[in-house]
Amino acid sequence: MMSGRLHRVCLLGAIAVGVFAGPVLAGDGANQNDQVARLEALLEAQQQKLEALEQQVAATAQQDMNAARTEQMKQQIREVLSEQEFRESLMPSMLQAGYNKGFFIKSSDEKFMMKFNGVFQMRWTHYATRSRNHYLAPGFRRSDRTGFDMNRIRFRFSGHAYSKDLTYLLELAMGQAGAYDARVRYAWVNYRFIDEFQFKAGIFLVGATRAHANSIATMQFVEYPMMDAVFGIDRGTGVRFWGKLFDGKGEYRLDLLNSLGSHTTRTITNDEDLYANGHDNNPAIVFRTVWAILGGTCEHPEDAGELTEPCDMGFHTDPALNIGFHYAFNEDDHDGTLRIPFPRKTFFRKGGFGVTSSEGLQINQFGFDAGFKWQGFSAIAEYALRILDVRDAAHAPFTPLFMLTGDDSTNVQHGAYLQCGYFLPIPGLERKLELVGRVGGISALSSGQEGTWIYAGGLNYYIEGHKVKLQTDVTKISEVPLSSSTYSLANVNDDALIWRIQLQVAF
Repeated sequence: MMSGRLHRVCLLGAIAVGVFAGPVLAGDGANQNDQVARLEALLEAQQQKLEALEQQVAATAQQDMNAARTEQMKQQIREVLSEQEFRESLMPSMLQAGYNKGFFIKSSDEKFMMKFNGVFQMRWTHYATRSRNHYLAPGFRRSDRTGFDMNRIRFRFSGHAYSKDLTYLLELAMGQAGAYDARVRYAWVNYRFIDEFQFKAGIFLVGATRAHANSIATMQFVEYPMMDAVFGIDRGTGVRFWGKLFDGKGEYRLDLLNSLGSHTTRTITNDEDLYANGHDNNPAIVFRTVWAILGGTCEHPEDAGELTEPCDMGFHTDPALNIGFHYAFNEDDHDGTLRIPFPRKTFFRKGGFGVTSSEGLQINQFGFDAGFKWQGFSAIAEYALRILDVRDAAHAPFTPLFMLTGDDSTNVQHGAYLQCGYFLPIPGLERKLELVGRVGGISALSSGQEGTWIYAGGLNYYIEGHKVKLQTDVTKISEVPLSSSTYSLANVNDDALIWRIQLQVAF
């Protein structure tokens, strides 16, 4: 095509020469010489244009040829690299490392990844109580407790293997509640078939109550609510069927466990150790679901966290509301893994709480909870109801609750709390300072009524979000329902005033 254009240009040049040549030949000599010079200059310019056009045609043709060759080579490379065996021999898998919400290493083909996280909670506690607690021991006196603890030390290894659908987690705990000994806290594997259906097996957080459904690193108070010390189920060994529905707006979990509230029982034991270390043949069942009624939008979605995370770190510009429900069941033959508070009935010291095991009880527990967030304000409300049915009260080996109360009827226990937080709108300290408050209570009904109230308030300073934060709270408990070093509860029936300051560093 370009060659035809060149011929036409040459023809036009010849015609032009002929047109100008006629007058030239007809004129005088001087004019003829001038005309000839102009024609020669014109021909020279035309020749240069022709050469430029020829170079342009050649370059264009070469570019078209190079493009075709390049595309052909790309196609050949794609076909070669599609063969996995050749690809792995040519480019062997290599490790990559870095930090993304934890330190990680992974293979270049992304089939394997391991992430390392840690949490340190350094706590100072002042525990003030009455010098006498006549429910504990006759004439026993005590002093207030004050001191430092590494309340929680956690190291977590998580990631995926062979496929991003096969994930795993191993977490070690070394806090003061475990005498600073390294112990397995969680150990599980999870396979994702689809988002709506996944399977987990191992030791995992049951998280029946809302308070226990989140990481310890995101807690709004220094410690869990007292209600959770009584009704929380914590960990278990077993399997879970779960999934996320409607783009994460809903979630469900169905757990089948060896027992409630413990992961240390074993299947194979000798007869002497059966009641001490083994579990019965009755699996425990726990179901939990949570749904977002109002999704809301976040100003900082990267900090929004899980659906049930307590504080409004993401700062919702539109209201967000979600509700949850849980149900737990266990026919406790001899596990005795739950601690059950009950009203004491003795001749000398009537009143106050006693604590016994769940052995011999059929347990049905229901819970309802809700969470609300908007413009830095957050509110959580939770209620739990536990029905205790003394199944074989008068038959050996007898039910401890029946032996202590003489009551073989069905008993009901209640617990609830309301917790609020608000980020102070101080210029330069947005999403840094949060005021928190909590009120709750527990009622144990067994041949009478015994209850307790809790009031708490505190202040959080988020230095680097949840990764580095300083927290302080003051808690007043009218009557401690059970002792627990994990929950900072020293003695049953203490009239306790607890002041805690905690520095958390997480990565």
